[in-house]
Amino acid sequence: MVLLMMAAVLPGRSIARQPPLGAISVVARAAADENDDHDGFIEHSSPAVPTPAAAALIGELIVRKAPLPVGPVTYVPILYYHYIRINPNPRDRVGFGLSTPPAAFHAQMQYLADHGFHVVSLQQAVTAIQNHSGLPSRSLVLTFDDGYADFFSNAVPILQSYGFTATSFVITGRMGWGGYMTPSQIVAADSMGFTIGAHTVDHVALAAQVPARASWEIKQSKLTLETLLGHPVRDFAYPYGSFNLYDMAQAKSLGFETAVSTLSGTWHSAGQLFELSRVRVGGGLPLAYFANLVAGPYPTSAELAGAGVAPTSPPPPSAAPTPSPAPPPTPTPTPAPSPTPAPSPTP
Repeated sequence: MVLLMMAAVLPGRSIARQPPLGAISVVARAAADENDDHDGFIEHSSPAVPTPAAAALIGELIVRKAPLPVGPVTYVPILYYHYIRINPNPRDRVGFGLSTPPAAFHAQMQYLADHGFHVVSLQQAVTAIQNHSGLPSRSLVLTFDDGYADFFSNAVPILQSYGFTATSFVITGRMGWGGYMTPSQIVAADSMGFTIGAHTVDHVALAAQVPARASWEIKQSKLTLETLLGHPVRDFAYPYGSFNLYDMAQAKSLGFETAVSTLSGTWHSAGQLFELSRVRVGGGLPLAYFANLVAGPYPTSAELAGAGVAPTSPPPPSAAPTPSPAPPPTPTPTPAPSPTPAPSPTP
């Protein structure tokens, strides 16, 4: 495991996006997707010894469970995706882990619609968390990281067909690059009612930057999007889930109302609005496991058939993933979801 983590870091470069480490295969000289492996370093053999700066980033490659919230808590899963596409290079394991095929995404949205889930905006969820107020039963939030073009071409039409909303976190320095949304697509998505959030200028690991650079990345991405869209941008996402107390304070002082992390969890409190936990939806996720992530019932035979899976009996309880730790006993969570809260995914 240490070797796998070391292989993902090279001096002078940003860290790789954060798929489940167990699914990553580091293949010498394998062709990699130019977007999910922009600097080309996943294809290289791992360095013998990382530099101290690189070694300091190894901890950022590990998806951690969110700390148990303090005070009144609200249950609402915030799902996050990357690509909605068929991975173009079967040997690119990073790309596979980040890619949800459009047909699978359609099946997931159909499942949510069939079982009475309410897809709410991130701002609706934040308001409920702040005020400890109610949300509709089976509420969840959909988010998409990096601002890829397939969000606009593949995800948006499916989301619109179900009347669902979502937040797309955009890397402003890559707008219009091959594989990323153009400024006109970002404006169009915003005008359709989708929320556009900031994801820095250069997709750097903020915790590894000097304070001035980290602050500039956060501030400039906000200003660029606000100039483009003509209205405030309230939501921010930390690239790679890399942040520290300084970055949290900067995001708040620069006018963001919330910032999402890659910390894994579904319970939130008002004191954690700048380290909101999320639930990662990885590539190749079976519909039955997706149902478990959102604490829904086992998919019907028709849903499994529609997802291209042969219908089977529900797995025995012992086969289910280990549930997340329960929130502290003192707060009274409201609204409690009708099913048992879903376990956080194991990245």
